[in-house]
Amino acid sequence: MFTTRRESEYRKGLSYLMSASLSTVTLLGAISAHSSVLEEIVVTAQKREQSLQDVGVAVTAFSGDQLDKLGLDSAIDLVAQTPGLEVSGAGGGTINSFSVRGVAQNDFAASQESPVAVYIDEGYISLNSITNFSLFDIDRVEVLRGPQGTLFGRNATGGLLHYITQRPSQEFNGYVDVELGESGRKRIEAAVGGAVTDVVSGRLSAVLNKNDGLIKNDIGPNLMTADDYSVRAQVMIEPTDDLNILIKAQYADEDSVRGGYAHQVASEGDFVSDPAATDFFGYKDADGNPYTQSNDFAGYKLAEMSELALHVNWALGDYELTSITDYQDIDDAYGEDADASPADVYNYEQENAVKQLSQEFRLSWEGEASRSVVGFFYLNIDGEYMTRQTGDAFFGTGVGYPQGTAEVAGADQETTTYALFGQTEIDLTEALALTLGARVNKDKKDFDYQSTDIYFLQGGSFVHRDSFTDTDWSGKIQLDYRPTGDWLLYAGINRGIKSGGFNLPLYPIASEDFEFGGEVLNSYEIGLKGTLTETTRLNASVYYYDYEDYQAYSFDGFATFLFNASAETTGAEIELISNPVQGLDLLLGIAWLDSEVTDVPLSISATGTEDAVLAPEFSVNGLIRYSWDLSFGTVAVQLDANWKDDHNFNLSFSPVIQEEAYGVANAKISFYSSDDTWSGSLFVKNLTDRQYRSYAFDSTGFFNSIENVPGTERWIGANLKYQW
Repeated sequence: MFTTRRESEYRKGLSYLMSASLSTVTLLGAISAHSSVLEEIVVTAQKREQSLQDVGVAVTAFSGDQLDKLGLDSAIDLVAQTPGLEVSGAGGGTINSFSVRGVAQNDFAASQESPVAVYIDEGYISLNSITNFSLFDIDRVEVLRGPQGTLFGRNATGGLLHYITQRPSQEFNGYVDVELGESGRKRIEAAVGGAVTDVVSGRLSAVLNKNDGLIKNDIGPNLMTADDYSVRAQVMIEPTDDLNILIKAQYADEDSVRGGYAHQVASEGDFVSDPAATDFFGYKDADGNPYTQSNDFAGYKLAEMSELALHVNWALGDYELTSITDYQDIDDAYGEDADASPADVYNYEQENAVKQLSQEFRLSWEGEASRSVVGFFYLNIDGEYMTRQTGDAFFGTGVGYPQGTAEVAGADQETTTYALFGQTEIDLTEALALTLGARVNKDKKDFDYQSTDIYFLQGGSFVHRDSFTDTDWSGKIQLDYRPTGDWLLYAGINRGIKSGGFNLPLYPIASEDFEFGGEVLNSYEIGLKGTLTETTRLNASVYYYDYEDYQAYSFDGFATFLFNASAETTGAEIELISNPVQGLDLLLGIAWLDSEVTDVPLSISATGTEDAVLAPEFSVNGLIRYSWDLSFGTVAVQLDANWKDDHNFNLSFSPVIQEEAYGVANAKISFYSSDDTWSGSLFVKNLTDRQYRSYAFDSTGFFNSIENVPGTERWIGANLKYQW
């Protein structure tokens, strides 16, 4: 099934990907059946519209057309085609926190905010169990690497992902896109919009996503099922040329079994080769197939999200005022069979209720030789977070408690943030510009933890209440140099911050261990963006990260613990895009990463030094595509793939949480009608049916087995789209 890393496999994976001339589809323009990928994409990474090649930031951008042609229809699908981007998969793949350049926090407690911020239409998403959403009616996606805080509302040390949806317009248009695939996959996406009056436009879009389960359960409901839908309504009011008001309402509902684990016998943190070996409860997955399991506990994922947003843009002479008001009401719950076996050993459940309000004001203006933005940000997150652990082997009569006893732990936490931020870009000469940015940030957290503590680890029923206020600053200084119109060189220093917080452990811990401090990331980066020829462009960056009080997380059996350590990271990325002949698109992306976490407690690491989590040393991803015209329209064939070096799923290292190097390829053939109204495709995901793990937990000390989250096996699908 899953094995340890083999050097031959490492070389085979790299050779496999590179020999196919694969590359990333992340740099510049829409991949169109009728035009080159060199068509530029416009981004707002610096809060104004710019060509991607004019932005002195390491940005990967996807247009809606690119997402469509690559078949990227969920938020985490971006990982396959974005250099330096990874994602955790706790909860059997239910809870996802992004990692950018090795900056990650894989704590699955819902009360923790990620160091990589996620936005939808500039509305911040704080709950990590909601980030695995469906992408629908998207205009573009921007992935920014490096600390963010001088231009965006919520500060983040690692970077951010920004999903921008299609806005209403006066033009009447819409589409219906239907996708079908193996394992009962059904995905229907549709949108329609246009003028209501001369000054009012509207747009309604929706998506329905279902499958019958990617892991077949022999004794109960299948695992990794999907059954969710989302609806979004938008109204744009433009009473004058200088004022536009956008009102957005969105509702999402899910009733599925999003997660799922595959059982594998392992002992003391290592794989076992004895075919007769079982877990502590006498079970072994006989066929070794990760996609057929026997789980007695019926997992579930339930979620409801309501969002209301008001965006106002008002041009006041030389100034532009922007207001973004966003309110979210989220109820989220999931349960899993953590021992992944037919025995009633250990089940984990989580429930979260979060109400979130954010308000951002920005004022921007341009002088003769400068461009500036200042802003104010307010955020309030009022959350109730609960975990429940059950199972007869751990909580039943076998340990002296009545059958059905549960260990329940939870916390009420309120986070309030105030921030002032700003950035200005000053032209020193026609070729040289200086960027200065700063932020002052104040976070206040009130924390109230309760636990039943049935094992009397802290003396029975346990309560811990605390609060703290964390005020800090971030800043940026950078030089951009344009020797010619085809080249941009930039070099800068960026200080990123993320406030501290409180652990939400499964069991009570000592009071002094609940709180962890804020982290500071000092980033040093140089980069270039250049046009090599009329048909080839190159973007590259090199960076060094030096942490103060790095927020590290370790999962040791059931001891979940977030603490401060030290860390350093050195890395580089290259993104190349070329259209050497008409109809042929070649794209290439490579990321290199060397990350080390030090000052790790000896109770977690025998040496005190570990590799960062979700930080493969090398990763490669890309695409090759060729299109040609026929009498009825255009046909295109493409092969895209990604390969990543071996990497760890947990800071506390053991062989079972290291995933060996692997590559995954996808193939597609598409057609487009001459009038652009009809399009369709046939595709294969995971073309070679490569078995790999997207995440894993070392639970050998408790089960004599591990919890593997298997990657998606090969599947075939088709889609048909009509647009007007």
